[in-house]
Formats: sequence, structure tokens, C-alpha cells
Amino acid sequence: MVLSLFLSSLRLMLLLPKMLWQFAGMKRAINKGKRKFKKSLIKNGIPKELAEEFVKDYAVMDELLNTKRLLKIAKTTTSWHIEHNMPKPPKAR
Repeated sequence: MVLSLFLSSLRLMLLLPKMLWQFAGMKRAINKGKRKFKKSLIKNGIPKELAEEFVKDYAVMDELLNTKRLLKIAKTTTSWHIEHNMPKPPKAR
């Protein structure tokens, strides 16, 4: 029992850095894509302000991988006290 618990926690400690590294790689690729997209728009004659607006619309994946939002979702789904995260029902009149 104790050995299996130890092995599962060890496996988690080995997987967590790998997942974080992959997450960082996705963020790097998205940021690189945004920079190249903006650079090519400006190179093709689009004004810089308009290019920045297009880049904001292009960055949908960046919004999906927002670290603060992911942590907030993880906190609400893994909370030991789920009833604190539930909205209160409306009061009857």
C-alpha cells in the first residue's frame, strides 16, 4: 500500500516537469507565430496599429492556454470543498 502510493507520487513528480515543459513549448510556438504574422503584415503594407489588432484576433490559442485561467479552472475542479465553488441558488420570495 505504502509502496504503491510512493511510486504513484514519484511518477507524478516525473510527469509534471515534462507536462510543464510541453506547455512552455506550446506558448513559445504561439508567440513566435504571432511575431512572424505581425512582421509579415507590416512588411506587406498593413499599418502597424491595424496589424496589432489582427494579431490580437489571431491569438485565440494564446487565450486558451492562458496560465491564470488554467490555474483558476484547476483550482475549482480539484477543490476539496466543492460546495464553496458552487453558485448559490436564488432565494425564494
